[in-house]
Amino acid sequence: MKRIISAALASLMLTSTAFAQDFYKGGDVTQVNYIEDLGGKYYTQDGTEEDVFKILSDAGMNMARIRLSNNPGKGRGDGYYYMPDGYQDEADCLELAKRAKTAGMDIQFTFNYSDYWSNGTRQIIPSDWVEEIKEDLGYDVKDADFLNALTDEQRTEIREKLKTIIYDYTYDIMTKLKEQDTIPQYVSLGNEINGGILFPFANTYDANMSSDNFELVFDEDKSEDDIKCPMDWEALAELLNTGYDAVKAVSPESQVIIHIAEGSKESVFTWFFDKFEEAGGKYDIIGASYYPAWSGNTIETCVEFCNTISAKYDKDIIIMETGFNWNATRKDGEPGQLVDIDIYKDVYPPTLEGHKAFITDLFAQLQTVEDRRCIGAIYWDPCMIHVEDENGNNLAGWAYSEATDEVEPNVVENTTLFDFDGKAISTLDAFASEEQVFTLCFDENGILVKALTSNGAADAASYKTYVLKDGALTLK
Repeated sequence: MKRIISAALASLMLTSTAFAQDFYKGGDVTQVNYIEDLGGKYYTQDGTEEDVFKILSDAGMNMARIRLSNNPGKGRGDGYYYMPDGYQDEADCLELAKRAKTAGMDIQFTFNYSDYWSNGTRQIIPSDWVEEIKEDLGYDVKDADFLNALTDEQRTEIREKLKTIIYDYTYDIMTKLKEQDTIPQYVSLGNEINGGILFPFANTYDANMSSDNFELVFDEDKSEDDIKCPMDWEALAELLNTGYDAVKAVSPESQVIIHIAEGSKESVFTWFFDKFEEAGGKYDIIGASYYPAWSGNTIETCVEFCNTISAKYDKDIIIMETGFNWNATRKDGEPGQLVDIDIYKDVYPPTLEGHKAFITDLFAQLQTVEDRRCIGAIYWDPCMIHVEDENGNNLAGWAYSEATDEVEPNVVENTTLFDFDGKAISTLDAFASEEQVFTLCFDENGILVKALTSNGAADAASYKTYVLKDGALTLK
């Protein structure tokens, strides 16, 4: 027979994380050194210049995502654009990890396995790896004619070489992180790998890849010059398992994430993870990108998605990327990113108030996922603010032109956690840890069976490992 404990103990002031693991309210900090070196400065909400990591940590951000690209720079992009040399590379990311650790943040470390932006349709083999394969095997894995004439024996030979390269590279970076005492709690292998990695050697479906910019092409964009990318789930699993093994060899406690886009769309995730598990893929956590502007789905739909997918695969989920706009345009008046949000145009308008309301609601509702299996959400990109020269010309951008070396626009400056002048916006308040009052119900054996919070009732099925003993709530 259940009983309510005495009034003296029934109402206890506890933080919202008292019964389970912390909920991560994170942000991607990969662009910080780049922005600062261009002259960008960060300010608190009251206008005081401060280290950006301190601003974010003081506000409650408890996880920093850092995305490692192998060797960015001119000539190592997609042939049309490149990322700046000296940023998002090994030295830069190791320094960012030290800054995050000093600020008291946990670390989510992403291996892009590319020199350039990677996503569901673009996974370009790092240039250093291309040269290593050429030197050791004599094969040019960026030559379309060679790739389209690959024999099974050659493909297997290259795949085995890539496994060795991935292991050594991952092990080396993880070792350096460990040596500087910044071992990441979470490591993701690849970024938004819906289409696979290292095209055309580990694709998730038969595809065509442009021989000009090495991006998958579809329908009328296909041509006879395309590189053919055969579906090969076995190769994908083997390559990622190699990365998994390297992570665990250095840091067994680090949790490995497999991250794909289109979070909130159940069919995309069941298709991917069914195939991945069938091929023997190893992973600890499911990572999902969730942007209402691109998914067309509400927060409520995302919560149901987390419930379904976490239960089906018995894995925790982390929202690896999410974002929203607080202004419809960039500072120059041109359209910014994440502005076409039909489902929320009348709910969360493109204002500072609308932005804060969305992030606040997102964090709150993700914490209602059954058994608290959504462990957090990481904002992208909180720090890539607008930077300009003395003449008002933009200095920061997502990439540089291969032909002219001119910077492309900063398409995310209307979605950062700082305004166009680098001042923190009020949305940072949503990252603060909130105290809640819990009315706790225990059975006659002292095991917690229900928790009523100041924000409403919560089914405490996942809290039953906590017991009341000697007037204290402890983990059983």
